[in-house]
Amino acid sequence: MNAPVKKQRRRKRSKRHEKTILHDFGVEIIIGVIFLFGVFLLFERMEIKSYVFHGIVSLFQSITQGFSHFLGAILGTAEAFETSDIVGTFLIIVAFLLLTYRVRQKAIIRFHELSECPDCGGDLIHVHRDLIQRIASRVFFLKIRRYQCKSCEFDGLRMRAKKSR
Repeated sequence: MNAPVKKQRRRKRSKRHEKTILHDFGVEIIIGVIFLFGVFLLFERMEIKSYVFHGIVSLFQSITQGFSHFLGAILGTAEAFETSDIVGTFLIIVAFLLLTYRVRQKAIIRFHELSECPDCGGDLIHVHRDLIQRIASRVFFLKIRRYQCKSCEFDGLRMRAKKSR
């Protein structure tokens, strides 16, 4: 006896994969628009050159006026401070940057190696970092990885400079 032949259902092709006219002839359409724009510029009677020139001049005038107002505001604010205030602020910023660099170096030295659990010697698995560790990674330019031990409750970090592997 012959087994009944199963009818295979044909899938309806989704319209998502069909190419549109714009997709097929996009480059040709752009070439046509460029050609028509060129023909228009050949036969038009407007003074486009003067419009463009006045537009560029007014753009540069606006930029220079804005820059002048910006510098005036900065210099007006700077007159309120003494030179010692500016130098003191600069020295505080330099000290802060040096301190963050030193904290970064100490963290790299302290948390550089972590290949096995320091408590039981077991294998470690990589787990997701929390928000503080992600922020610290961005601020100090570090690769921070968090590990947990499979055997005990150890949870630790490994830190390296972004350039090293």
